[in-house]
Amino acid sequence: MIEKIIRWILFCAGIITSIFAGYMFYIDNIAGGAAWLAVAVGCLSFSVRVTHSSDSSQEIQDSEDNDQDLHDLAILISDIALMSLKNIGRTVPPGTKEIEGLEKKLNHFLDLMPVDKTEREEIDEEFDRLKNRTRRNESGKAFYKSGFRN
Repeated sequence: MIEKIIRWILFCAGIITSIFAGYMFYIDNIAGGAAWLAVAVGCLSFSVRVTHSSDSSQEIQDSEDNDQDLHDLAILISDIALMSLKNIGRTVPPGTKEIEGLEKKLNHFLDLMPVDKTEREEIDEEFDRLKNRTRRNESGKAFYKSGFRN
C-alpha cells in the first residue's frame, strides 16, 4: 500500500516538475529548464517502475486462466466441428474425404491447444464413429444402386 502512495507522489512530482521545466524553457532559461526536465524524468521513471515480487504470482494465475480459456475454446470448436458433420441441419451427408479433411485440420489445431489426452481420444472416437457410419451409408447406397442395374 505504501508503495502505491509513493508511486502516486512521484508521478505528481514528475508532472509538476515538467510544468516548471516547460516554464523555464519558455522564459529562455535553458539550464534551469534542463535541470527541471531531468528531475521530471527521474520522478516519472521511478513512478512507473515495475516490481516483480507480487506480479509473478499474478502472471502465473493469468497464464493458468488463459490455458483454461484456450482449453474451453478448443473443446467448443471440436464439438462444433463434429456437430456440423453429424447431419444436423445438413441436406447432404458428409463424405469420407470431407470428414478426413476436417479431422486433419482439427487435429492440427488441437496439437497447439492445451487439451488433455483423454479428451483427444474422445474426439478421435467420435470421428471414428462418424467415419464408420459414413462408410456403411456409402456401401449401402452402392449395394442398393447395383441391385437396380440388373
